[in-house]
Amino acid sequence: MHKGVGSPVHSKTMRRMWVQFAKTGNPSLSASESPDGKAKEWPLYDLENKQLMIFDEFNIHPEKESQRKILDWDRTYFLTKYYCL
Repeated sequence: MHKGVGSPVHSKTMRRMWVQFAKTGNPSLSASESPDGKAKEWPLYDLENKQLMIFDEFNIHPEKESQRKILDWDRTYFLTKYYCL
């Protein structure tokens, strides 16, 4: 059984993060809440650190914006005004 996108563990993790976000406003999961046993810490976006949450085919993890090429930044950037403190 593969462990990437479409796997039962990845799907369950995504669902739990959505539920956690709906309940608390923070989608982060502790290791005990995460289906794969690994904590998923979703950092707040701030203009100094500029970390994004990456949902790739093998993992869910934070990454510096400068390390990731955003293909359509003009459509994505406007969201940051809603999520920055």
